[in-house]
Amino acid sequence: MNRKAYAGILALSLFPLFFLAGCGSSHSTPPVVSITATSGTPQSATVGTAFAAPLVATVTTGGSPTSGVVVTFTAPAATGASGTFAGGVNTATTNASGVATSLVFTANGKAGAYTVSAAATGASTPASFSLTNTAGAAAAVSATSGSGQSAVISTAFTNPLVATVVDSGGNPVPVAGVSVTFTAPATGASGTFASNSTATEIDTTNASGVATSSAFTANATVGGPYNVTATSTGLTSANFSLTNTAVVVTSNNYSFYLSGLEAINGGPNFYALAGSVTVDGNGNVLAGEQDYNDASGFTSPAAGYTITGGTLTVDGTGQGTLTLITDNAALGVSGTETLGVQFVNTKHALIVQFDGSATSSGSMDLQTLPSTLSGGYAFTLSGVDTSYNSVVAGGVFSISGTAMQNGLLDVDDAGAVTLGTPFTGTISAPDAFGRGTITGTGIALTIKYYIVGPEAIRIIDVDTADSFVGSAFGQGAGAFSDALLGSSVFGVESGYWGSSYAATGMFTTVPGSGTFQGVADNNEVGVVQSGATISGTYSIASNGYGSLTITSASLGDVSALGIYMTDPTLNLNDPNNTTSGLGGALVADLDTAINGTGVLTPQTDTSPASFAGNYAFGSQASFAGGEFDFVGQGSVTGGALSGTGLVSDPFTFFGASPANYSGVPFAGTATPDGTNAGRYTIPLAISAVSGSPVDFSVVIYQASGGQLFWLDEDGSDLFFGPLEQQGSLTGLSAARKAGAKSKLKRKQ
Repeated sequence: MNRKAYAGILALSLFPLFFLAGCGSSHSTPPVVSITATSGTPQSATVGTAFAAPLVATVTTGGSPTSGVVVTFTAPAATGASGTFAGGVNTATTNASGVATSLVFTANGKAGAYTVSAAATGASTPASFSLTNTAGAAAAVSATSGSGQSAVISTAFTNPLVATVVDSGGNPVPVAGVSVTFTAPATGASGTFASNSTATEIDTTNASGVATSSAFTANATVGGPYNVTATSTGLTSANFSLTNTAVVVTSNNYSFYLSGLEAINGGPNFYALAGSVTVDGNGNVLAGEQDYNDASGFTSPAAGYTITGGTLTVDGTGQGTLTLITDNAALGVSGTETLGVQFVNTKHALIVQFDGSATSSGSMDLQTLPSTLSGGYAFTLSGVDTSYNSVVAGGVFSISGTAMQNGLLDVDDAGAVTLGTPFTGTISAPDAFGRGTITGTGIALTIKYYIVGPEAIRIIDVDTADSFVGSAFGQGAGAFSDALLGSSVFGVESGYWGSSYAATGMFTTVPGSGTFQGVADNNEVGVVQSGATISGTYSIASNGYGSLTITSASLGDVSALGIYMTDPTLNLNDPNNTTSGLGGALVADLDTAINGTGVLTPQTDTSPASFAGNYAFGSQASFAGGEFDFVGQGSVTGGALSGTGLVSDPFTFFGASPANYSGVPFAGTATPDGTNAGRYTIPLAISAVSGSPVDFSVVIYQASGGQLFWLDEDGSDLFFGPLEQQGSLTGLSAARKAGAKSKLKRKQ
């Protein structure tokens, strides 16, 4: 091969190598540009002053200093801690050493830590300078938290008052040990601090310059906003704006009913009263409605009577008065009825009429309206017939929608007794006050009812020629039998227009044989059976309709009782009580010589040790000249009762003139019966007229420590009623008053 040809072949063979080498050099990595904070970080400056050192950043390319690069320094937005560069210029150009130096940087007026960044073109990550603006000298106290609150009078505000020492720009100054004085107004709406129960308190700042008060409680004056001032020597003060608000006034509806003797309308006449009333948290009667019937000219119209106002006022024992302003000037005193009240708890009170126009006994209970009434009920009623003779009734029925059905009725009309008469009827839906109408029963032409709760209803007849009042109580879901009647205490009483009497006692049952035995007392005003042994038979059907017969002929004219079983989880005296005194039956005395109504309560505790504590009590009394009624409250210690009460006496049992007695002392010591546990005797002195007590011979029967009954056994008069252990009265919807003392003179 010649030399020329060889050279050509060699050139061709080397060409790919040169080409590949050229391609490889076109993908070499460019040098990295970076920027770092060289000096000026970290550092601090007082707000409003220049930092001591400029911010210095160095830019390199591939590790070598790069000159001529523009560096941009960026501080945070001025809404927080930040600063500004001299002349507003925030850029600098690197020198030959790659170094860019900022102009002077001055802290703004906000204290705090923050970061200034330095960025350069080509550098992916900026440099960071950590700077802190520190607070200036203490200049003021600032209301940090707790201002703008409201609290109900006499209650604590939710949050304490927190004050912070700050500089002139409002920045917290972290200085410990500074005394801060909190001062509330000396008069008017104000409050007190928990640490010393005064309107002024001194607190010391912690390491953050923060002083915190103890709990601050609003005084009893509504008002505001008012200022609580926080001061510290040499510093500008701060104000906390607070407001004392009024108690949120809620209202409750109460159902009430009474029966007794009226003195008005040419009395004495039997009368019955039932209604519902709305009372706010301050004791103001807001509205209500009621029905009244004496079967002698005063009978409610179809719409009832309207209650337009009034006041509920009680003392610390729950004793006081309820005034009801009605739209009928003939009732009470010029249309205003006054009831004496004795609260057992916030949901239940014993009541009497207490204005001289009439006297009566009954109860008032917190109302809870159900969506509908349904199921089985037991009931009793008492009053006068069209001839003004005493009449009682009792029985059972059920409600389904508007239908009253499955009724069985017992009636004793002045000794004419009919048993087990079937009946039906129609019941309307209740209005907003729980008032409705019952018709078509054959018991009366028109009956009005007032709901207490789903299983408690007050009933009043509003026919013009006759009158009665009573209650219906739910029977629950289960079936009844003889076995459900166990050891019990019972009490029954007539109305004034019948042959006056009252009886109470206790017995145990033998369910398998349908028999019972026990002990009882009876006062037929002149004929008294005291501690009489009783025995007899009883029977109860599955619907709760039953009877109890005293076959021993030991309790005077009392022998034939209708018993109508109620829900075992229901307290008949206090329908809102779901924890004690539960179960039992309503009772109608169906004898030919006398009649009356009452209750039967399971006996669960006969221990004298349980008969102790505070009790509310009441009674309806009969004597030859008429009726008196009383309610009261007292304590029992070692069997000794000491209390005070209200006595309604329009027919002058205690004095020469009709009177309502307040603050009446009641006193006596109960002695347990050594043979019959649960029975006591007590000589009871009632001093309606100051210094002239009237003594009564009284027997007590104990169903439990929470529920007892007492009966006066004097030959010329009688009274009967309950003693109920008091519960809490906290939150009672009533105005408050101090107790009063009787100052009336004794009849000569």
